Amino acid sequence: MIERQIASLENKFQQGNYYDILQSYKALYFRNSAAKKFKETVALLMSGATNFLKYEQWNCAAECAQLLVDTYKNFKTQYNDESKENIVKIFKGFGETECAAKTNFMRDAIKWSAENGAEKKGSPEFHTLLANSLAREGDYIDAQKHYIFGDDPIAFASMLKTWAEDSPNKSDADLYIVRAVLGYLCTGKLNDATTLFKSFTSQVTIDSPLINFTNFLLMTLTRDALPLFKTLRAKYAPSIGRDPDFSKYLDQIAFVFYKVPLPQSGGLGSLLSGLFGGGGGGMFGGGGNSSAGRSNEDTMDTATDDAD
Repeated sequence: MIERQIASLENKFQQGNYYDILQSYKALYFRNSAAKKFKETVALLMSGATNFLKYEQWNCAAECAQLLVDTYKNFKTQYNDESKENIVKIFKGFGETECAAKTNFMRDAIKWSAENGAEKKGSPEFHTLLANSLAREGDYIDAQKHYIFGDDPIAFASMLKTWAEDSPNKSDADLYIVRAVLGYLCTGKLNDATTLFKSFTSQVTIDSPLINFTNFLLMTLTRDALPLFKTLRAKYAPSIGRDPDFSKYLDQIAFVFYKVPLPQSGGLGSLLSGLFGGGGGGMFGGGGNSSAGRSNEDTMDTATDDAD
């Protein structure tokens, strides 16, 4: 029954009356959903989304995609290979088209995945897909947040390079990579943070105390070396102070890696909101004083001896 209905709808696409076709899809969606016909509902919406994408009817496709996420929510569908691939297939079908409805659909898919079997902050693959899309559109602040919860630090590094190059204040390029590395570390992703840092610094040459601090920090966190961590913070305090929020992020990192109690409980969510919210100093505000902290920190003799 549903196969004949879908075939009938698909045959109408060549006629070009897309609004009426969408209404027919929605009518069948409501009928099958109300009858608790999960497989039929999913098949119907996948047909609608993929065919609207084929004919470049982006908003119609996004509406079917959103109904698919709603279906997963209503039927309490678990995040698994099949449900994930349906979301991925639709999102990739938009290509590089800028479409607000596409972005909203993926945001909702991330929320659904977080509540139904994916990682706590949602599917890393979904986050990366959305981050890549936002980066292409030049929305670097929002893209950065999703890269942090994604699974592609190489793509993240590429975006940061573009962002730094587009910035009018070239002297603050180090703030871009350090803020991103700290974001990864706040969530415990040491390997991703290291990959990000190495990829970025292999493409962008920066000589600054803050870059040296970050390099030493990544080495230190591979060991049970809380005293060295504290030494680094003290030694590089002037450079860390270029962004008034960096100290809070380091408090969170100390908690994640060394179980050091946080000075106050704001929660990781509020911390990362500040990290990527666009307010305050650093790259999102007026930048920092790029000459601040350029003292004898780079020697770091004792710390490097301990970290080797």
